[in-house]
Amino acid sequence: MIKSKLPKIGLKLWNIFIDYNYSSNFDTLELALNLKDFFILNKIIKLKEYFCGKELSLHSRTSRIFSNNKYKAKIPFFDDIEMLFLKAEIKVSRIIGAKELIFHLKQEKLDEKEKIKLAEILCFAEKNNVEMIYESNHKFYSKTCLDVLNSFPRLNYNLDLGHLNTSIGCKTLGMDLNNFLDKIKSRVVYIHAHNNNGINDEHKSLDKGTLDWREVLNRLNIFKARKIIIEIKTKEDILNTKRLLEDYLRKREKNETRGKTSTKRV
Repeated sequence: MIKSKLPKIGLKLWNIFIDYNYSSNFDTLELALNLKDFFILNKIIKLKEYFCGKELSLHSRTSRIFSNNKYKAKIPFFDDIEMLFLKAEIKVSRIIGAKELIFHLKQEKLDEKEKIKLAEILCFAEKNNVEMIYESNHKFYSKTCLDVLNSFPRLNYNLDLGHLNTSIGCKTLGMDLNNFLDKIKSRVVYIHAHNNNGINDEHKSLDKGTLDWREVLNRLNIFKARKIIIEIKTKEDILNTKRLLEDYLRKREKNETRGKTSTKRV
């Protein structure tokens, strides 16, 4: 029998020179680099050596791409600067061996010109063997998320559990939760794990918030997800969330195996 492949549990390093001290238990890491580090080749090479043997992803330092376009009349070319920096991040990802680049877009729907520019960047990433994965913002709109995914059928999605919870709590999601999850679940290949009070993006342990994260994960095809990245800042909450996820995945795998066995017997 072919065993379903569970997602790997990884850690986001907010500051690699601090966080790395307790990340040795994780084979999968998501890096958030300082801006200046992207332009110092010696540091990039050292990073590659430092994380040799680890499976890496990179989180873009761009913030809500195209959101500055409301100032087009003053600086019409600013989105070109964003595109150039994304290309730099893609190249750095390629150098250090990061397989995915997680990025955010503006809160509102993209216009046609913005979609053309994003399509060009996605093509550039593909040519460099880096997959760009879209993540919705804190307090996001479901209509924006779905429009992006519908406009780019090959683009995969990072479901951020904390952002989902604030979107529910602040009533920006704009649709039934289960309906939303059903629409995106075929595209979810990456997950950010943390919880909050439903209002503020607190990045707390999964058991220290109002989101019923187990029910959310139950609605997904968890075997389609490659990575669940813990996006929490304190060691205690990181290790606690890791235990919670490991326990959930063991039970989910066991239940799925039982279900397949029962179906075969019938």
